[in-house]
Amino acid sequence: MGFSSLEKVLGVRGRLRISALLLVLIGLLWPHASWASPNFILILTDDLGWTSLSSSMDKNRPEAMSDFYQTPHIDQLVDRGMRFSNAYAAAPVCSPTRYSIQFGKTPARILRTRSDKPNRVDHSQKSIAHVLKSIDPNYTTAHLGKWHIDHDPGELGYDEHDGLTNNGTGGFVNDNRQWTGSEDKDPKRVDSLTRRAIAFMKDAVERDQPFFLQISHYAVHSNIEYSEEAFSTLGGRDPGAMHSNRGYAAMILDLDESIGDLIAAYEALDLDTNTYLIFASDNGGMPVIPMEVNRGQPYRQGLNSPLLRGKWDLTEGGIRVPFAMAGPGIEAGSQSDTPVISYDLLPTLAELAGSTDDLPADLDGGSLSKVLSDPEAEVSRPVDSLIFHYPHYNRVGMNEPHSAIRQGDYKLIYFPVSKRSLLFDVSQDPGEKMNLADKDPARRAALEKDLAAYLASVGAERPEQASKWKTIGQEGEVRTKFFKRYDAD
Repeated sequence: MGFSSLEKVLGVRGRLRISALLLVLIGLLWPHASWASPNFILILTDDLGWTSLSSSMDKNRPEAMSDFYQTPHIDQLVDRGMRFSNAYAAAPVCSPTRYSIQFGKTPARILRTRSDKPNRVDHSQKSIAHVLKSIDPNYTTAHLGKWHIDHDPGELGYDEHDGLTNNGTGGFVNDNRQWTGSEDKDPKRVDSLTRRAIAFMKDAVERDQPFFLQISHYAVHSNIEYSEEAFSTLGGRDPGAMHSNRGYAAMILDLDESIGDLIAAYEALDLDTNTYLIFASDNGGMPVIPMEVNRGQPYRQGLNSPLLRGKWDLTEGGIRVPFAMAGPGIEAGSQSDTPVISYDLLPTLAELAGSTDDLPADLDGGSLSKVLSDPEAEVSRPVDSLIFHYPHYNRVGMNEPHSAIRQGDYKLIYFPVSKRSLLFDVSQDPGEKMNLADKDPARRAALEKDLAAYLASVGAERPEQASKWKTIGQEGEVRTKFFKRYDAD
């Protein structure tokens, strides 16, 4: 049987594995290349929750994992290096986090806190690709998959890209069909994205060029899509008490398989000696499936347990995400409990690439380089806090504008319309069950002051500037039902 005939028999997954095996053979014959600058592979998933893996992102909380989903290849990636138990997305929705990754700044500073219009971003800022090319002009850069930034990737320094892609490119249809699930030969583009990523990596190795590759998956954002193989595999498993949707679990399994193929190629190309692997999610997971118009009430079942709520909210379920890094000098199986955030990536990559001289002066992120060698090290940032800002009414979330600040172990969520704050020690209470605002008024006041000062300093969007202020918000009504959770405290 010829190679092309064998491909037809094995299908997409088989072709990827054949490619990986060929790369192994090539790697055995190929002289090992050595680059002056390191390579970076950033795998960004969409809507993947902190507890959506089959291993925990916190070794001290072994229960914080899925009771149904299977992610063996992602688990292995995490075990290759350092997992971050207190990692955050910059926003509870996708587009603002994607901007924050590229520019190293908070969504509040960037003026992008939601995915719809208006978009007030200055797109002339330096991106990751710009900064790496300024350090070493030989860098070749690629962004494959979901972009969700309103500016051409080529103008942000990417040599190879898919253009102005968004949720629709990945098959999203905003109606009830998104939750029913359907079979696809290339679900959520996971296989085609991986195949192209491998080709980019191989080409960079052939040309002896350092590279930055961001592969931004459309999975696991709705619509729910899965392969016949994954759906069949999940049919033999008992659903869990927390996670039970077979189609969604199959979609996660397909994503995991594609990441396994990428890692196989990474190993075959002998990239582990000078390449950093980064795994992250753009925001927290769906709080329930299918989506509910919730208005801040408790969900009937939380998919991000033990974290509270999920996507669209600045509770832990909406912004705490899986995050791991592997690469040169990073101890396998290590864990850091230091709080980190997506806008730390730009300064981190710059320092690992050899220079921070060309970083923008108004960055909010700090380099994680010290933490990668010492898990207990702190991250030095211009502001000694993590800042979150969501000045919008959203009926599927808490249904009121809110902002948050994490400083040390403590996190404050402030609602400017209700003029009320909630305070939590998230190191001890990641489920945000115990409101400490009245028990620790001095800390509450200090955090409120720091949060307000930062938002004022960057000219952050005000709730009355948001698109839903006049409609859902009716120009500033107290709408959320979320506080009932704490009123008995």
